Amino acid sequence: MITSEGLVFYAFGYEHPPGRAFAFLKYVPEELAKGLDVEFLPMRWEYRGLVLLRPRELFSPETWPKILGFLRSEVPDYVFECPFLGKEMIAVPLDRLRAHLVPSDCLKALRGLGEPDELQKKALELVELLSSSSGVPEEDFGIHGSLAMCMHGPWSDVDLVVYGSREFRAVEEAVRELDREGALELDRRDELEARRGLRGTFRGTRFVYTAVRKPEEVRGRYGERAYVPLGPAEVVCEVADASEAMFRPAIYHVRRTRYTWPEDPEGRGLPPPGRITAVASMIGFYRNVAREGDLLVARGMVEEVIDLASGSSHYWLVVGSGRQEREFVLPADLARPGAS
Repeated sequence: MITSEGLVFYAFGYEHPPGRAFAFLKYVPEELAKGLDVEFLPMRWEYRGLVLLRPRELFSPETWPKILGFLRSEVPDYVFECPFLGKEMIAVPLDRLRAHLVPSDCLKALRGLGEPDELQKKALELVELLSSSSGVPEEDFGIHGSLAMCMHGPWSDVDLVVYGSREFRAVEEAVRELDREGALELDRRDELEARRGLRGTFRGTRFVYTAVRKPEEVRGRYGERAYVPLGPAEVVCEVADASEAMFRPAIYHVRRTRYTWPEDPEGRGLPPPGRITAVASMIGFYRNVAREGDLLVARGMVEEVIDLASGSSHYWLVVGSGRQEREFVLPADLARPGAS
């Protein structure tokens, strides 16, 4: 989403207030960047006459209040006090958009170019390879990032999306097979990245692929549920269902949950551990880190999720709540030795 001020946001999640879109800030026009006290990446992007800068950190507890403060100063109506989340969020008014870029539409536009450049050609070749290897139609792919905005440079990645949970799993399996065959190379910089399997290199160019829900996979609408924060905690749990672990937020349905911190959770108003039935990561880095049967360690904010129509509720632990330092969800063997 590009606003009338030249700010670039990425829409976040699937439940949005009327006339708004929850989002995070990705790029800032150079002339406005002096008002944002964060470290920026050294590159500059150009989009239709605008010179854009990108903050190095987008979601850290230190950066988040600075971004909110910057938006309050420059575009105060972009900061929204959400009554159902009980906190301030970035929610861009749709009537302030200059352009709304949809990944599937951006891929169609890329296919229609008469003379694509080398990176654009490579992106099209990668989509064709993944589609033919996985059996997922090219219509279920999209592109985003600088390539979608036609402001890419020599340093740019190919950022792909796959629409649908089943489609994503088919592409994931194909990517791992193509890695074994040498047609591309998965990123194995560390054990967690190797397990996620979302980043790699194709013919010398970095790529990343992630998942977006299809319309029929979107559950619920804005205002149907309230999310009440109860307190910070760390838990160990077993993944019961990872069919929504590739999306953002990444949802891990869990069982056999127990607290490892705080020492007296019920004395702090937290529910019994067995009532925590999911871990939801708002941080994209923790997508696809585990499968069914895996043991997880997660630190975040326990929330009660209340269905406002029926009054029923359940509990989950949110990673990336923005309310405390260092929240994460990791396979237990990577979180700490001997976790069980």
